[in-house]
Amino acid sequence: MSLAQLEQLLLWLTLIAALGIVSIIAFYFWYSRKKSNNYLENQAIELRYFIQKQVDFHGQTTGYECLLRQHNPDGSWSLPQQLDSLPLQRVIFLLEDTFRVLPSKEITLSINLEYDQIVSPEFHYFVRWAISKITPMTLAVEFTVNRPIRRLNRALFLRRIREARAYGMRFDIDNVGSTLDSLKNIQWLLPQVDSLKCSMRSFRKADASVWLDLNLQFWNRLSQDNHIQLILMGVEDAADEQLAEQLKIPVRQGYRFGRPINPQNQEEQND
Repeated sequence: MSLAQLEQLLLWLTLIAALGIVSIIAFYFWYSRKKSNNYLENQAIELRYFIQKQVDFHGQTTGYECLLRQHNPDGSWSLPQQLDSLPLQRVIFLLEDTFRVLPSKEITLSINLEYDQIVSPEFHYFVRWAISKITPMTLAVEFTVNRPIRRLNRALFLRRIREARAYGMRFDIDNVGSTLDSLKNIQWLLPQVDSLKCSMRSFRKADASVWLDLNLQFWNRLSQDNHIQLILMGVEDAADEQLAEQLKIPVRQGYRFGRPINPQNQEEQND
């Protein structure tokens, strides 16, 4: 090896080493920021899953949705922020209390998880654990697509969903909206989707002149064409229920059928 070749080799090795060091520093910085923002790991923050029922057009309960709430200093409960910072281990701990008050019926139990929770190595264990705990109920994992998922990340996500569905889990898309982006963001997921959930809040128009890219009828047709169940959420009054009847949407959820219930209060009433 000539001196020039040796110098070139050393230069390349130096560049590789420098890139490695920069990558390590960048990863450490990202991990530190993520940990510092992971406030839901703080055990001092009181969290609890409330439950809200879903009904069919006969008013019969077809399922329950578990809704995560945070206890505030004024005594109220509200939706926490940064839900993806909640480790699945703590989700399991919180759901233990919720599962105790659920009926033993062949209905659906829905739990909303975030992207990081679904792609985590613990997801398979979570699915198997939840199914074993709630039988004869059927587990449905709900996912809200708040932003596009990069193509590089889709393969792992889809693999997690396919494997979990093989265990008997249902996969639902929550809060599909009235914009074209709502459709673009979930099209690649449709072959794995069991239910689509539309909220009346996304389709109410304060001004009749406001144009909606997608309406409820669009999602109704899409679900039928793809053999997907459609669930209408945010049903608050008779007019909302009449719209569900008109569109023949069989499963409904909202304050008209019951507000989210604190399972601890429910357990106390049963004692």
